[in-house]
Amino acid sequence: MKSQPNSRRRGVILTPQGLQKLQDAKSESENYENFGKRYTREALGFRMALDPDTVAKVFACEIGVDRQTLKYCFQAFKLQLETNDYQLANPDINPQQGDTKIPNRIDWGEAPDVSLFYGRTEELATLKNWILATSGENQAIPCRLITLLSMGGMGKTWLSVKLAQQLQDRFEFVIWRSLLPASPVNDLLADLIAVLSDGKETDLPESLNHRISRLIHYLQRHRCLLVLDGAERILQECAALEINCRDCIWLHHTTNGEYCELFRRVGETTHQSCLILTSRVICHEIARLEGETRPVRVFCPQGLQVTDIEKLFRTKGTFRGTPDDWNRLIELYAGNPHVLNRIATTIQQLFDGSITEFLDQKVTVFGKVLNGLDPEFEYLSDSAKATIQCMVINRKPISFSQLRTNMSSSVSSQELLETLELLQARSWIDAKAGQFSLQPIIVEYVKSFSLIRRSPNISRSHFRIQNINVK
Repeated sequence: MKSQPNSRRRGVILTPQGLQKLQDAKSESENYENFGKRYTREALGFRMALDPDTVAKVFACEIGVDRQTLKYCFQAFKLQLETNDYQLANPDINPQQGDTKIPNRIDWGEAPDVSLFYGRTEELATLKNWILATSGENQAIPCRLITLLSMGGMGKTWLSVKLAQQLQDRFEFVIWRSLLPASPVNDLLADLIAVLSDGKETDLPESLNHRISRLIHYLQRHRCLLVLDGAERILQECAALEINCRDCIWLHHTTNGEYCELFRRVGETTHQSCLILTSRVICHEIARLEGETRPVRVFCPQGLQVTDIEKLFRTKGTFRGTPDDWNRLIELYAGNPHVLNRIATTIQQLFDGSITEFLDQKVTVFGKVLNGLDPEFEYLSDSAKATIQCMVINRKPISFSQLRTNMSSSVSSQELLETLELLQARSWIDAKAGQFSLQPIIVEYVKSFSLIRRSPNISRSHFRIQNINVK
């Protein structure tokens, strides 16, 4: 009779340094060996000679595995596993080390139900390591401000809630708030300070600087996790004001400029807490503070993988399709869970669950998917629209100099550079090795306009480009 395993056996997990080393090697391999596409868990399992579930455990850094398993993972990318790359999993609780569960107060506001959350094991592991890193250990710096940045529908909101749920026992205060619709910044500050002071500090002066200082006081005094969801409208208008006026002196006197000032001060000031923003637009006020090893960072969630989308679809009904059909569907929409959730309804209702029949129609952007992108294109300048059209016509990744050659002379190099920064900040383009390419769904969206513009009875004003043409 086989003996039962020792219940105290914990195994080992990767340290933040070890995880970063493995993820960097994986990303480099994806860029140069897999045409820039992310490896699925199945592909990683095959490469590492491990079960896909074991691979997920390794990247989650929560459940211990044996050291040989970590060796297989490292060897798959020609890495050497070193002693500072791993540590014991679930070490015995030592109150002097602060590893006990912290008595806390949690205020979820109107956070959505994320019970149908799938995938993102690696993303969650990375973010937790960023936030919980011990200052000075392996040169890791805990983050005090993180922006979750991606185009709409990539799941930033759900990721922020799931992350906060998994970290709630490590913070004295956890507060989740939506910024849509945006209320005056003083109202938000009064709300946050009331929670952090247990209702004791409610009579606050109107001064913005004073209220921000009081918030930072609590962020320094307590370990707090704050999540502000949907910052894109605020940051988009801040960026528009900055570009149009080139004057940050009066920018901060506007409502949205005050929000930018809040984010900047939280990112600049030393404290033991973390603020997480979700946005489709990068904040220019904190962009200069951001860096890969700095306490202010940007994280760009990618689309879900095939296995995760299959699980999402099964919650809506039964679907039929070959493995190639599933891969084509996910690639077409870049794994965007929000868009694919809508597409699933269409496939279920109009094609009786047949993914093959839906793909045969060769209609990608329609209905609510089309309408969801319309408002975002309304914001773009003519030069930005012309740049996007040029990239669609080129089809392949294109460099700055190639874009400059193909664009009309009426678009200056400075304007083109600012346009690319804007599009990248909105997560509409990918930049790799000096080459720019559009997200697949944006390509299909622009193609749909080429059909619309052929009809004499249909016109979309926001895609009329005057005096700016592609050569």
